[in-house]
Amino acid sequence: MQTVSGAALSAFGANTNAGETQPAKRASVQTESRSWPKLVAHWKLDGDSRDAAGSHHGQGQNLEFVDGRTGRSRGAARFSGIESFIEIPDHEELQFGTGPFSIAVWVKLEQDLVSVIGDLLSKFDPVRRRGINLSITTSSPGYSGPGDAKNVLFGIDNGVNGSWIDCGRPSKSNPLIGTLTAYKGKLYAGVSDGARPGQSCRVYHYAGGMDWVDRGRVGDDLRTPSVYSMIVHQGRLYAGTGMYDWERARALKGGFNHVYVYEGGTQWRDCGEFSKGYRTTSLASFRGQLYAGDDYARCFRYEGGQKWASCGQLGSDWNVEKMFNTTTVYRGDLYAASLPGIYRYRGGAEWESIGREPFGTKQVHKLQVYGGRLYAGTWPFGKVLRHETGQQWTDCGQLGIATDKFQINEVNDLTVYNGKLYAGVIPKAEVYRYESGQEWTLLRRLVVSPDWSPAKIATWSRVPSLTIFQGRLFVGTSTCFGRYEPDLPAEAGRVFAMEAGKCVSYDDDLGGGWKHLVAVRERGRLKLYVNGTLQANAGPFDNDDYNVSNSAPLLIGFGAQNYFSGALDDVRIYSGALTQTQVADLYRPGDA
Repeated sequence: MQTVSGAALSAFGANTNAGETQPAKRASVQTESRSWPKLVAHWKLDGDSRDAAGSHHGQGQNLEFVDGRTGRSRGAARFSGIESFIEIPDHEELQFGTGPFSIAVWVKLEQDLVSVIGDLLSKFDPVRRRGINLSITTSSPGYSGPGDAKNVLFGIDNGVNGSWIDCGRPSKSNPLIGTLTAYKGKLYAGVSDGARPGQSCRVYHYAGGMDWVDRGRVGDDLRTPSVYSMIVHQGRLYAGTGMYDWERARALKGGFNHVYVYEGGTQWRDCGEFSKGYRTTSLASFRGQLYAGDDYARCFRYEGGQKWASCGQLGSDWNVEKMFNTTTVYRGDLYAASLPGIYRYRGGAEWESIGREPFGTKQVHKLQVYGGRLYAGTWPFGKVLRHETGQQWTDCGQLGIATDKFQINEVNDLTVYNGKLYAGVIPKAEVYRYESGQEWTLLRRLVVSPDWSPAKIATWSRVPSLTIFQGRLFVGTSTCFGRYEPDLPAEAGRVFAMEAGKCVSYDDDLGGGWKHLVAVRERGRLKLYVNGTLQANAGPFDNDDYNVSNSAPLLIGFGAQNYFSGALDDVRIYSGALTQTQVADLYRPGDA
């Protein structure tokens, strides 16, 4: 067995030391014609990680070789999602600078989600924010876990901070964007409250600029003002309703927990009342089933129609645990957090504690996977914590205001975007980017209250949802309570977007089975092809601003988000931009 260097892995907090035994060297094969750009590397993954076009041989870790896309035995590499990847040493041929390049790969994904899917290919220096990322992403907005729609992000960066864009307020009197979810090529926003009951608990989709299209009220119970959670599951858009205003929820005001499925137009079908709680705090897609949490720290599984099954409670006493707050899926398990604790689901009604009040945490508001590790966003110190083992967690820094007098910092959301981890924070509606260790960079404060005071909760504001769409990071804002007031801050209840580096995304579901992806950088433009067809196009941009060369190794099956879960076949890198005809030729539908 051989040990990989781990040069890029340590930057994301990963550590691994088991390797794949390398087979004997074989003759190189050249496959491109003169009209094609140079084929720099070609990993066929036919039982090994060697380069069939040159000398950029990979060192594999925990791979299993399975039938390839054409059915050939051991013709593809299966990545388990648990410290499974291929590392290729840095080489001048893999440093593309400001020049064009293309990445082509066959990808096989499972339909059901068992872990955050992860990265296909990465050559990225996270300290300098320089390099290339090609990832499978999914929306996991607000407190929800990831949906099972498999989107794609292709990004480059050279430490370039894009400008912030105001994308408008979906509803004029809405104080809160509780959730943002990419679904079938559109961005959907769930809102809370309004000047009149009929204006609350609605969903809108983004129509570009500052325009939004009303997609109807979710449910007809006017006591329920909030779309609290929303994810994509089994090709459908689901929304959980509730009372975002926690003071009113604690006073037992509001309608009971329901989940709805989108039927198109402005129609939402009721999937049933699953609890006598007042907040559908989180939804998650796991192993082909839909899970929901309530404000009594209880979990439920959807059984179809309007039926739900109980999956137990986090902790032994809801008066202690107080609330089922957030979920994620990671390494084959479903994870959830109550206000003070983090748990792993063991089946039936059993939950195993993996942390209770680490570093003085009283509430856990978000679970996310970054660099192949599990992270938690917390209150009241605004700490982001990384799970190590058992009950052990590492402090990865504090966000928000100073905590010497007021301990009111809350990390509402965490999202990985183009190689870095981003956070939305209360009480000043700030967005931060994680650098390393305990270092975070404040990017922007999005809501300004004229009478701001840490002693006045009504002046606090939050960033409750982050998600990727059209190659950008979209951000929803809110007042602290999420309740309608006639003198709302102008920036509350709005959506903003920013771009880090230059990115392009495919915002529909890849689905299961073999798919062919091609990512192309031309001069001043990025392109993303799916199954031979151009699906996304980003640009123009100043080519000289995006020198992507770095000394990091090239990684296949790992990057900033997670270890990839699925199979890969026929990975190619070209030192030039493939044309539409060449991409179509690589696709060869008859081989699929």
